[in-house]
Amino acid sequence: MKTRILATLATAAGLVSAANITAQELAYSVSYGVESEYVFRGVEIASESLQGSIEATYGDGYLGVWANEALDDFGSNASEFDIYGGWGYALNDAITLDFGGTLYHYPDAKGDDTFEAYVGASFDTALSPSIYVFHDFDLETFTFEGSIGHSVELNEVSSVDLGLTAGYVDFDNGGQYAYYGATADYVYQLSETTDVAVGVRYSTNDKDLGFSPDGNLWGGLSFTHSF
Repeated sequence: MKTRILATLATAAGLVSAANITAQELAYSVSYGVESEYVFRGVEIASESLQGSIEATYGDGYLGVWANEALDDFGSNASEFDIYGGWGYALNDAITLDFGGTLYHYPDAKGDDTFEAYVGASFDTALSPSIYVFHDFDLETFTFEGSIGHSVELNEVSSVDLGLTAGYVDFDNGGQYAYYGATADYVYQLSETTDVAVGVRYSTNDKDLGFSPDGNLWGGLSFTHSF
C-alpha cells in the first residue's frame, strides 16, 4: 500500500525519460517528501502523508501526476492520484494565462473520482501575484483562489520562500466557505539539479469543515530533481 506512490512515480519517470530521448526540448521534474498533515483548500484530509509528483513540460504545455499516500487518513480512504495538464499563454512580458484540468482519482473510494477545469493568470511583478478560477464538474463547485509569494535569497545556494493564499469555494447546492493559508520554506540547493526544502504551513477555513476546522499548523520535507 505505502509503496504504491513510489511505484507510480517511478513508472511515470521512466516513460518521460524515454520520451526525452527523441524530444530534447522536453524537461521534467520529480519531487517526493513527507508532510505531517494533508490539507486541501483549508480542509484537513489526513495527518502524516507521503507525497510525490512528476511533471513534464514541452514548450508552453505541461502534464503531471501528483500523489498522496496517507499514513493516517482517519478511515477516509485519503490515498489520491491527481493527473493534470495545461497550457500557458503569455499575453505580454508581465501577464501569463494558464488553462488546464485535473482528474482527481481516489483508488480506495470507488466512484468518487472528479474532474476539475481551471483558468488563471499570473503576474511577473512584485510578490508574483496570481488568481485562478476552478470548476469541478462532478462536485458542482466553483473555487476562486488568489496567491502571492516572495523568495528571500540567503546566499548562492539557499533561500527562504514565503507564500500566502486565500480562496472561496461555492457549492451548487448553496453552501460556501472561505479558506486562507501561509507557507514558509527553507530551500537548499544540493546540486545544479536537486533541491531540498523544509518548512511550515498554516491553513484555516471559516466553517465547520473537515477534521480540524479551527486551523492547521504542520510541517513538511521534500526533495525536487529537475532534468
